Amino acid sequence: MTLGTFWASFTAMTVLSLSDLQHGFAYLLAHPEFLLRSVINAARMRFGIPLDGLVWLLDKVTRGKLPEDLALTPIPPGLRVAASVDVMGTSMSLAAVVTVESVMLSAESIRVQLRVRDLSIKAPATSPMAGMLAMMDLSKPGDLLSFLPMKPPIILDAQGDLFVLDLMKLPKLAKNPLARKIVAAVSEVLAVKELRTEDDLLVVGLRAMPLGFMAALGHLRS
Repeated sequence: MTLGTFWASFTAMTVLSLSDLQHGFAYLLAHPEFLLRSVINAARMRFGIPLDGLVWLLDKVTRGKLPEDLALTPIPPGLRVAASVDVMGTSMSLAAVVTVESVMLSAESIRVQLRVRDLSIKAPATSPMAGMLAMMDLSKPGDLLSFLPMKPPIILDAQGDLFVLDLMKLPKLAKNPLARKIVAAVSEVLAVKELRTEDDLLVVGLRAMPLGFMAALGHLRS
């Protein structure tokens, strides 16, 4: 990969503008305690992302396609996700508590194992969906996938409340050579120890693997 090709691919992935950076600095000035917490966490190779900032970043990445009422509420170590979605022309309210149990990086995958609990799905009482929901066991959301004609490729397995995902099967990642090189390189030098909520932060804990540095360079140079 030439430098020009690398830069073109990198800029295509960039979602931050100058205005976005200015808003970020404004947030830091308004929340000086975040800087202190970041310094303490960084010393332990832990990095926190404010949940408000996470929603903002997701909105940037999805180009404004997130539900307008998306709400993320910390329920340590998990995260309560709530939003309204349109399912076959019916507006439905969804909410669930998601807890990440493990994240494993490799040259070919980002494997995430998580639990989905306290699932709540509400549809208008007069809609056909309301009757269907009344017959479903929402305590085992993984089993509900058996009702779908096709399982999304990102979901490797789902049983009970346990889901196993591979984020590299997301179309935008699967088709992006630069993203795949970066993931492969990072998997050689870093491991994810934890992904959890603390107060109003989503915290990522990492473990360094310096012996993989040369292998990481090999992935980037290939």
